[in-house]
Amino acid sequence: MDLKPLGCSLSGGLIWFSPIINRILRLTIPFVLAGGLVLMLFWLYDDAALQLGGLLLLYFIPPAGKESIIPAGIALGFPFQVMCLSIVWVDVACCLFMIWNFQLICNVPYLGTIIQYLIKKGEIYLAAHRWLERLYFIGLTFFVFFPLQGTGSVTGSIIGKMLGLKPIEIFGAVTIGSVLSSFLIGYSVYALHEYLDVNIWYVLILIIGVIIIIPIISYFFYKTKTGTALYRRVLEHIYVAKQKFEK
Repeated sequence: MDLKPLGCSLSGGLIWFSPIINRILRLTIPFVLAGGLVLMLFWLYDDAALQLGGLLLLYFIPPAGKESIIPAGIALGFPFQVMCLSIVWVDVACCLFMIWNFQLICNVPYLGTIIQYLIKKGEIYLAAHRWLERLYFIGLTFFVFFPLQGTGSVTGSIIGKMLGLKPIEIFGAVTIGSVLSSFLIGYSVYALHEYLDVNIWYVLILIIGVIIIIPIISYFFYKTKTGTALYRRVLEHIYVAKQKFEK
């Protein structure tokens, strides 16, 4: 029987299975983790777990993110520790799915070709500048840490692959960034309510307002002459940087 190292081992080569079992484990373990989270929530909160489960589903729908889902859960009466750990658990499961099944994702038409090209470029550049590897890890951690649209575990895993980071490094950066970001948001909201007696619903409304307003302002700024000129200038800098990188 053809045996290959289990892809589910982040460092590789610790456990051996056939390729078929290997692939099945890669695909199923992240969903098993998600299912375990659901069972745990129902065990803790019974029917109220449906509310928390709904929030976790919204976490996958833009523009929702940690900055809105965690305050919403706290406002509904869930402890901030539960909200933060749930978000981290989801991020970990998504990260594992991405780094274990990245080859399948790269087979997606058009998207896969672009990702493979960028990964190859990233690996070549990293091989020539090994001293930057630690900076990439820190940078990816901060990328996941900042609660901005598109900075979650899925995007972070893709960027980590593009930078040529090892799976264990991607997993570590995404996990650290998610833990720090989630608990910073959760404890901040909890402190505002507990020590300053601020209504969490007001905080949530303010956050949602910012999430909605910023894209609108950005859109209308882009439509102005100044915004268009700035956008073109950024594209020119990116093009110049790309030409230097290819040389």
